[in-house]
Amino acid sequence: MRILFVSRGFPPHGRWGTEAYTLQLARGLVRLGHQVSVFHPDLRDDRPAYGLERLEEGPFRVTRVSLPRVRGKRLETSYEDERLEACFAAFLERERPDLVHFTYLLWTLSVRLPLVAQRLGIPAVLTATDFGLACHRGQCFDWKLADCGGPRPAADCARCIREPSPDEGPRLAVETKRWLARALALCGGFGRVVVTADVERREACVREALGAVAHAFAPTASVVGMLRHAGLAPERITPLVYAVDDAPLLAARPRPAGPETRIAFLGQFAPHKGAHVLLDAVEIMEHRLPESVEPWRVVLHGEGVEGRHRRYPAALAARVQRTNSPRVLLAPPFETGGVARVLAGLSCVVVPSLWRENAPLSALEARAAGIPVIASDVPGLSEIIEPGVHGALFPPGDAAALADLLRAVILGRIPARHAPSQPLSYADHLERVLAVYRRVAASGAPWGGPWGALAAP
Repeated sequence: MRILFVSRGFPPHGRWGTEAYTLQLARGLVRLGHQVSVFHPDLRDDRPAYGLERLEEGPFRVTRVSLPRVRGKRLETSYEDERLEACFAAFLERERPDLVHFTYLLWTLSVRLPLVAQRLGIPAVLTATDFGLACHRGQCFDWKLADCGGPRPAADCARCIREPSPDEGPRLAVETKRWLARALALCGGFGRVVVTADVERREACVREALGAVAHAFAPTASVVGMLRHAGLAPERITPLVYAVDDAPLLAARPRPAGPETRIAFLGQFAPHKGAHVLLDAVEIMEHRLPESVEPWRVVLHGEGVEGRHRRYPAALAARVQRTNSPRVLLAPPFETGGVARVLAGLSCVVVPSLWRENAPLSALEARAAGIPVIASDVPGLSEIIEPGVHGALFPPGDAAALADLLRAVILGRIPARHAPSQPLSYADHLERVLAVYRRVAASGAPWGGPWGALAAP
């Protein structure tokens, strides 16, 4: 089968969870004899806008489309792009894959790309890797830096989108922007700030696009709910947790424990990922016995993102520098292929997320390597981490509870390794994906036909 993946990036051009999962899936399918190609955007200033560049990345044919860095400030530029859609249509006409698998659709892509495939008679499937189809911010994590409990009514979402977050700038500038946005919203927005009608248009566009998706995979129960809220019928959704190729992880099994306990955070430096909660726990641990005299170190691997939380990474780095603790190290993110080496030297991985997670690969990879995971008790993490088996859970944002669990790791009460496992094996994950591919490809339904009849396997 000739399979095209569409994602927001592909390693080495993109290192977050979506890109890493796309690579995991693509590698597995190639090993099973399928032809895999990849299409992804690339923000470039040195190439013509919407030009295509073909690369050979190992066994994959990768096509990058150059996009201008600034495509406008209006809400619709975050979810639709007519020029990109035209470019994608020409690409599909030439390549003619048997199936397109989208692992992302927003921000530098266009949610209407499945409609492009539909017009050409090419079936599309989707893996929802965050809550972006129902939430412009992508995490249902609002402007007050809290889980909003969403999806929410359009009026609530419009307010959240136009309200600046505390990490966007100095306090005075943020407050000035906030009051200006509120005043403009009262007058209809003038195309400068988001109002309810803008969000309703986005929701309608998402619903139309999902009508062109033959089937969707949802890694967690929360994402199942999001897809149903966005208009996808339950019989067109397959709950399917991520899986990772554990062969490299098992080959680099944890080394024998040394005198120092090594604790790591692996992920984005953004408020919803909760790295600051880990630093709060470190401060507690450094000022109490017995852990204040025990040998341990915390390493934070990651980097920041642009946009609303652009000041957060600098604030995190300033805090580490200010405390000047020899126990805390800020480290750059490692390349996708380097996770086995990093995990091999760890005593535990901390996932202190404040949002409803989507079965993050950092936790799944640690579990597959036999490294305990100390994680927030939030949906999407509690589904994959069983306390006492794969690690431990603590209330989200509770630094004292996290400090107590890390004390247990340091004192050996939570073993530094356990039996490697995954919620679903890599081979079984691939087979379930392929089962949907086969059903979609063999359905023979007229385009625009009864895709809803494709029940989950």
